[in-house]
Amino acid sequence: MALHTQMRTAHELTRAINLLPVKPTYFGDLGLFEEKGSRTTSVALDIRHGRFVLVPHKDRRGEATALAGRGSKWKTRTFATAHLPLTDVLLPDDVQDLRAFGTENLTTVDQVLNDRMQDLKDSITATLEYHRTGAVKGVVYDADGEALLDLFEASGVTKPKFTIPLPTAVPTTENPIKAAIYNVKRNARKHLSGFGIKRFECMCSPAFFDALTGHALVREAYERWQAAQDRFGEDDRKGFTYGGVTFWDCSDEINGKALVEDGKAHFYPVGAGLFSAFYAPANWNETVNTVGLPFYAKTEPRRMGKGWDLEVQSNPVFICHVPGALAELSIK
Repeated sequence: MALHTQMRTAHELTRAINLLPVKPTYFGDLGLFEEKGSRTTSVALDIRHGRFVLVPHKDRRGEATALAGRGSKWKTRTFATAHLPLTDVLLPDDVQDLRAFGTENLTTVDQVLNDRMQDLKDSITATLEYHRTGAVKGVVYDADGEALLDLFEASGVTKPKFTIPLPTAVPTTENPIKAAIYNVKRNARKHLSGFGIKRFECMCSPAFFDALTGHALVREAYERWQAAQDRFGEDDRKGFTYGGVTFWDCSDEINGKALVEDGKAHFYPVGAGLFSAFYAPANWNETVNTVGLPFYAKTEPRRMGKGWDLEVQSNPVFICHVPGALAELSIK
């Protein structure tokens, strides 16, 4: 079994890596982002009334798309896709004398290659979730903490911020916590006319979630909800709904950095057409001006025939089309 006879083309490997299992992630599994392939490394979106609208392709000999009536104005912003490549090396010694897991048979090149691609895909998948989370919060950050895309700045919208009061003395005639939550929802609906909203969710830091659910005005409802989850065997990670918003505890970290800042929470709507993911093609000869895919994989022979270099990459940009409907929450 010569190593060089087993290698696949970039098209075959790309097809294979897109069929490999995807590591579970919250926003990826939720289907919040509508995924689209792009032939270019940037996406042009019109901005009108604080919303991003995808510019449709038109025949160069035809008429331009009319977005609105006479007198309306908009501007166009171009968003560059991120370039997320990872590499590994497949050496002859990685395959030579290696027993396949759970058998007495020697492993194959395809098995080792699949394992390497899966490892690289899992790392990129975690990065994609980090970018999705950024889009849900309104600002997408790179691994080094640099802002790649500020959706509030790009749309000309001030980032909505709200404080949820947790009064020490429990009022008997009103619920200020629910009143504050309703205000957050009203602000979102003000920006969401024309969208079909399924529900509202809020991604919370552990400190925010514990303070909210532990407050006297909320504790009884939370305990009833917990009891129902236990009784029916439901997954309590799906979140606790209060005031028409589903709050869920996000304690995830990437590279030691919490996805949600301590004491904060991020509110967002769930519905069709609100979030998009665009994927550009890989920067390889074979993929120039082709429709982008979520993942790409390719191998290249090393000097003197001593194995192969493997590269896996993704080239995404994640967009919230209505940044004004997002909100950062804090407690006092």
